[in-house]
Amino acid sequence: MRAAVVTALAVSVFAAGFIFGACKPKGSGTAMRSDSGGAWPYPVRLGDSRAQVHGSLGNAARVTEVLEEYPLSGVTVWYNPEGRVAKLNFAGLACAVYSLESIPSDRQLMFGLTAHTDEAGFRQLLGNPVRESVAGAANAKEARVVWRKDGYVIDALFLASERAYQSQALPLGRLVWFEISPGV
Repeated sequence: MRAAVVTALAVSVFAAGFIFGACKPKGSGTAMRSDSGGAWPYPVRLGDSRAQVHGSLGNAARVTEVLEEYPLSGVTVWYNPEGRVAKLNFAGLACAVYSLESIPSDRQLMFGLTAHTDEAGFRQLLGNPVRESVAGAANAKEARVVWRKDGYVIDALFLASERAYQSQALPLGRLVWFEISPGV
């Protein structure tokens, strides 16, 4: 008799979990998680847990409470206090001007952007920016350009003067880095 009651209780709990789990609104598990595929083919998304990030990128080269660096993938992942991805920072082809160890990614990241996209490409894909500024010495100017798109903020840094790194010319408009975070 006691075994029958325990079995009935277990079945009831399982059935309730199944019914209520199936009735959850789509995406309720990760409130900030972006749509699957489409405009965001990159495997790590805003709102992902550290475990999800590790499943996609492996072990980080540097770990702190708020960020993890993956230089071989060209990405730094920033976390919120709940341990979810709050911001992604991608190294561009001109990241070497800061002697970063990052190797820019060759894959599609989001909104058609890649680490190889230059400033003109960003403007073509994202439209008119909401903010632009240029700073730095005459031979080391950089343009910081910010866009809003589909609920995200895309903040990018480009070379605003021609530069050289290890005898290699880095042309005007080359991407240093860009980051994406939720926008209101």
